[in-house]
Amino acid sequence: MFGSGTKLTFRDCVQGTWGSFSTPAGRVDYIMTKARLGDDADDPERQLTKSLSPVREVMEAGDLDFNQLLQRDLDDHRVAVSLIPYLLKPQATGPAFFPPIVAVLLPFRNKRPSRFPVLDAPTVVEDDGARWQQEQAGTSFQVQRLLGGNDRLHPANVGKLWWNRTESQLVVLDGQHRAMALLAVERTTTNSWQNSPGARFRSFYENQVKQALQDISHGELDLSKVEVPVTVCWFPDQAGEDAKPHEAARKLFVDVNKEARPPSESRIILLSDAELSNVLTRRLLSELRNGQDESYLPLYAVEYDNPEVNSSRPARWSVLTNINLLKTTVERCVFGPPKYLKDVTLRFGSRQSPAEQDAFMREQLDLTSLFPAQFEDGGFTYQRESLGNSEFPIGQVDTISDRFAETWGRGILTVLSKTAPYAAHAKALTRLKDDWHVDDTGLTLAHDALFSGVGVFWTLRDSYEHYQEKKALGAKTTKSDVIKAWEALKVREESFETYRAVEFLESGKPEALKKSKAAYAVFNTHACQLGLVLTLGSLWQLRKEQPGGADTKDLPAFADALVKGWNAYFSQDQGKAKDRRLAFNKAEVNHPLNQIGNMDTAQSVFFRYFWMQALDTPAAWEHIAPWFPDRSGFDRMISAARELYLKLCTDQQLKALKISKPGSAEAKLRVEAQQAASNSIKRALRDWFYLSEDTYESWLSSLAKSPAALTDDEISSDNDASIVEDDDSTSENVPVTSLEDLIGD
Repeated sequence: MFGSGTKLTFRDCVQGTWGSFSTPAGRVDYIMTKARLGDDADDPERQLTKSLSPVREVMEAGDLDFNQLLQRDLDDHRVAVSLIPYLLKPQATGPAFFPPIVAVLLPFRNKRPSRFPVLDAPTVVEDDGARWQQEQAGTSFQVQRLLGGNDRLHPANVGKLWWNRTESQLVVLDGQHRAMALLAVERTTTNSWQNSPGARFRSFYENQVKQALQDISHGELDLSKVEVPVTVCWFPDQAGEDAKPHEAARKLFVDVNKEARPPSESRIILLSDAELSNVLTRRLLSELRNGQDESYLPLYAVEYDNPEVNSSRPARWSVLTNINLLKTTVERCVFGPPKYLKDVTLRFGSRQSPAEQDAFMREQLDLTSLFPAQFEDGGFTYQRESLGNSEFPIGQVDTISDRFAETWGRGILTVLSKTAPYAAHAKALTRLKDDWHVDDTGLTLAHDALFSGVGVFWTLRDSYEHYQEKKALGAKTTKSDVIKAWEALKVREESFETYRAVEFLESGKPEALKKSKAAYAVFNTHACQLGLVLTLGSLWQLRKEQPGGADTKDLPAFADALVKGWNAYFSQDQGKAKDRRLAFNKAEVNHPLNQIGNMDTAQSVFFRYFWMQALDTPAAWEHIAPWFPDRSGFDRMISAARELYLKLCTDQQLKALKISKPGSAEAKLRVEAQQAASNSIKRALRDWFYLSEDTYESWLSSLAKSPAALTDDEISSDNDASIVEDDDSTSENVPVTSLEDLIGD
């Protein structure tokens, strides 16, 4: 094989068989080669091992734009306990085999994504005693292909790729776990962890590698024979000022992995450009990452890296919400369909009309003001009235995303960030971060698990579970830094709970701590948070019906007015028997309004009623009154929402009565259930929402006279196959055990 040649501009090189193929991401050129272990040497195969980089080592976690994300989360535990032994140990059933790692050459400067210069026209050069066709992209990279007779490309397809590490990095696109196993052995055997960009992950691997090497008999392993195939790719068409190589890489990742093990929902949202809703959800995360509005949630209060395929709920105790909830808010408020915002008596159904949703999105984002009726993008002709979730111009994604960010994006982040309980959670989390003194490796890993290191939390969790399993089996175990880190997280959880109680209830005493936990057991559910954002969506629909209509650009101000209303409500009677900050509690209060049997996301329609009821108080209404000169629409909406909730409570009461009074006539039990549910809601509204009993009775009487009143069949959804819970079945279920539990007395 040819040597590495003499290159002053380019010091890194791979050589092997070259090829080219086309994908939806564009043209991809590649060289098939290999990376190996062994004694330190200058040959390309040894240097390639050191050049492979997981994304987390190429970019700082805080600097990574979500539209540039490839795959950052690594299961370090699996690599350490499974892949490294497999790589090193002789296999009884044959040699260890890894399919090729796929790495892509991408432009970076100072750990930030950049662009490659345009490739020069091909030239013929002499190198290593042979003639080559050469293309060069400034000082970033250079490609050489071997020429044969008549200066035609040699049929052996031998090629070289050179690059400059200060401008280009080989980022692992597929097989990052295989690559990490190789890197871990390399860095351990050469004592180079400390000088590597992955130094912080040393604790996950160093002892495991040393143990694996000790387990292998002397002379049984020659590291120079440990080789892994690597395919190094680059995008020849993605060079120049208008190129988007990182976007192409993300698309290639999706293409490579679409037939593999199903990725988690979080991963799909972060990577896929197939749906506009994913793009808009990532924009919400990018707005938080940018930190331009300090009143927004910090990014570390959102869980976006959960690797579980079927998990839609946050697992970290520190986070307030997750990426799944953010996508749901985008879907419900931007794509609708509008009937679920206009009619508060509807439960979410399983069958939606894409055409109706796309039309609503165009209205919600006012695309008429952004695009002409017909326009060109990327060689395709688009009709504005056909734009939708799956049909949108890639070249205009930033334009659409900017419109979303300055309207609905700001509105959604405003209510989720500035409403009192969520603002308190964020402040407590930031205080925990600021008070965290990192003085050893265990604490550093624990800190990263909560605040920066994507994937670290799951590695700590899995490692601790593995440690506990070995301990239970009587195996000799020692507490590594990884185990200490997980245990440190448990201690910090207690500190955080106290910080949050102080921020929310202005007290860290045991009684306040208990009430705070009960409050956040509700506030931090998807049902409560989606109900909050649904209130924004439904009331904006009402605003459109006011004289003069509504302008989309006013959405952030409207959301801010709602927040001021809610915060005015929560600030009433603080510290007294009926502290309004506890008004949504199921526990630790008397006469709770919240009697919802479970907290599935689909129950958000009832939480929408709670949030509306808070606005229907004098202190809160004065903040939103200017937006509703005619409040009759609001009165009708809250009445319908309250009726929906009354029917739910009646149905729950009836179920409890059937258990406590078996054999009783259902008609008689229903009357009793209706009375009990009504009395319970009446007391809750009196105690928590300033609604007098006479006003409630007057409202109740009006229902009997209303021809539009809901029937029990319309409200009961338990046997309705058209209703979906939009959730996994293992959500925050609260079992209904007795009538007393339901009434709250």
